[in-house]
Amino acid sequence: MIHGTRRRTRVGVIGRVPARAIGVGAAVLVALATAGTGGAAYAAGGGEGSRGGTFTQTAVIPIPTQGGPLFADIVFGDQRTGRVYLSDLANSTLDVIDGRTAKLLAQVPGFTGGPAGVLADDLGQVWAGDGAGAVKVLSAKAPYRIVDSVPVGAPTADEIGYDPVDQVIAVSSPDATSSTGAATPWVTLISARPGADGTHRVLGHVVIPGAGADAIEQPQWDPATRSFVEAVRSTTDLPDGAVVHIDPVRVRLESLMPVDETCHPGGLAVGLRGELLLGCNDGAPVLIDSATGRILQSYAGHNAGGADEVWFNSADDRFYAAEAGAAGPPPLPQLYPPAVMVIDARSDRFVTNISLGQGALGFHQVTAIGSPARVFVPESDGVHVFTAADGR
Repeated sequence: MIHGTRRRTRVGVIGRVPARAIGVGAAVLVALATAGTGGAAYAAGGGEGSRGGTFTQTAVIPIPTQGGPLFADIVFGDQRTGRVYLSDLANSTLDVIDGRTAKLLAQVPGFTGGPAGVLADDLGQVWAGDGAGAVKVLSAKAPYRIVDSVPVGAPTADEIGYDPVDQVIAVSSPDATSSTGAATPWVTLISARPGADGTHRVLGHVVIPGAGADAIEQPQWDPATRSFVEAVRSTTDLPDGAVVHIDPVRVRLESLMPVDETCHPGGLAVGLRGELLLGCNDGAPVLIDSATGRILQSYAGHNAGGADEVWFNSADDRFYAAEAGAAGPPPLPQLYPPAVMVIDARSDRFVTNISLGQGALGFHQVTAIGSPARVFVPESDGVHVFTAADGR
């Protein structure tokens, strides 16, 4: 569904703190080998047909828990190293997985009410949000110990994005409040490069105007606009949701774009040609232009909806959307079967749904690495791995 160009609302500077831009080299992407175990195959449901549209479950990675089911917040795949990082809420640990061998390498403790968002940068660090008012920084090398804790000025450090050009981390705090107790969700910008003492400098906070408690979600770096883009579920003036642009160098809110469709976005992924895929809590994913907010494509009609985390796999140029099938966890009604929706970012066409079992009810995370893609989906009994039948 194609819509006309939407307005891009300019806003003033909020909480500006000067930041120093530092250049960084391009990341090297690696293709990962497929796993050797057998499993069920899931064929394409439309769009491109069978090319790259068949996925086989090749492994289930068991995650030890204290007697209950596994549940998590975010899963992140690092193309450069093949590591997969899981924010394991069942154990309050950051779990490290070897994506090549589908083996659990470590469960790192030290979190309170977390971890939440997780991200690996290109400086040998892993960032993990926490419920103790700080984002934790870990070494990306074994034993993956916590090396710093950076306060965000709010109870929770939630979702995380990384600007590799200016080496800046963005951390959303949906529960931030003002001195009077009013909800003022903000994004904390942090220098990713540690100082001589190993600590990381907070550059400032950017408040998202009109956003209520728990309204701000996933930030991502958008090279097309040289800004962080962040999903906002709703504001007082934009009940269907919005996407904001944040300048990481000037530490200010640059613009706010309405989502011109019922969406309430949680997940957000940056693809090709300045396009963003929004994971809509209400309905199917939508693809928008990152500069204008114009809706380029809606993916309704494919028997899936209720997305949270969405992922762009730069190795195969495809989006992967975690479609829970409900507008939240059980006991909310299950409107669609849980699935991972696969979208070709080159053609913007639907490829397939990877069907998930009943153990995936309430799931909301997905990541993918390599080509042929290896897709990692946390479910109640462990992290399920699906491998594409062929690559590009």
